[in-house]
Amino acid sequence: MTIGESITLAELELDPYPALARLRADEPVAHVPDLDMWLVTRWDDVVLVHDRPDLFTSATEPSWLNTVLGTNMLGSDGAEHRRLKDALQPSFTPTATGRWVAERLPVICDELIDAFDPAGVDLMTAYAEPIAVRALQDALGWDNASWQEIGEWTRGVCTGLANFANDPELATIAAAANEQSGASIRERVAPNLAHTGLSADEIVNNVRLCMSGGINEPRDGIALAVWALLSHPAAVAACRADESLWRNACEELFRWISPVATSTRQTTTEVEVAGTTIPAGALVAAVISSANRDERRWTDPDRYDLHRREGTHLAFSTGAHVCLGAWLGRSTVRVAVQRLFDRLPDLDLAGSPEAVEIRGFEFRGPVRLDVRPTG
Repeated sequence: MTIGESITLAELELDPYPALARLRADEPVAHVPDLDMWLVTRWDDVVLVHDRPDLFTSATEPSWLNTVLGTNMLGSDGAEHRRLKDALQPSFTPTATGRWVAERLPVICDELIDAFDPAGVDLMTAYAEPIAVRALQDALGWDNASWQEIGEWTRGVCTGLANFANDPELATIAAAANEQSGASIRERVAPNLAHTGLSADEIVNNVRLCMSGGINEPRDGIALAVWALLSHPAAVAACRADESLWRNACEELFRWISPVATSTRQTTTEVEVAGTTIPAGALVAAVISSANRDERRWTDPDRYDLHRREGTHLAFSTGAHVCLGAWLGRSTVRVAVQRLFDRLPDLDLAGSPEAVEIRGFEFRGPVRLDVRPTG
């Protein structure tokens, strides 16, 4: 039995890193029957998959992304991808969102912190999710639904995207989230973006895509960064002594535990990668979370290192499909994390770092993160 044949989705959902390390070492390109996909796990090979759309197309057939979300920019290549991305990009540039990050976001953080129960809160629901949802809401003028509703829809959408086993119960959850979010987007966001030239359906599908990354990734990024820092007290002390390190703290978190794990492609022809032949038409997952821990790229990659100086990570992808909202997502996480620690100097976990349950393969984050505001 190959390593790929021995790996299960359940194992990856619980903790993907041991399995990914085995693959990088001995089977860097592996077919995993439980996912019915080929996993590419080393840094150089993941970059190759992203940089060669002539060999690895995003316009897969069948397309899991397009099936779950409707036809969207991430499930397209070439001119069609560029058309969709160019239409939405202006909503997420530093020019469009920089003032919100600098002026409005700290106010939102303070309002949420002021509402904390001094006895303890789940940071996911009391802080990380409302901030992440508000960032996307304000960027798109999406004001006809509450952050709670959009957060719930996002969890449903992501349930569908992570449903590699095609579980019908999970597919039903995703379908309901798509229907409800789609109605809200069509009513309010589509008119706001009518000037882009996209159809209402195109706007709905691509905003759903923005939910899966633009809400899910900063939400989990905020919570994971807080957990990582509280698990490494020396890192908190270093950040407080040198404010420039807050950016390092968040970027290292995105490398160490990438909230979004893979990019899906399909081979356009038979192709050899790392000595392994992948057949034409095969679905390929370029595993970003594995590349971000590749021993060939990083020193002691399983360690969270605030002072790491080994270049950028791939958490926001690379190539033509680099994340549309990367600047806004990174900035939201950094400001939210720094503001939390500035406001609450005695912030601490309610239990041990090991007691925090972190789950997920495609989307990885804490199930909940219980903290005590007063230590």
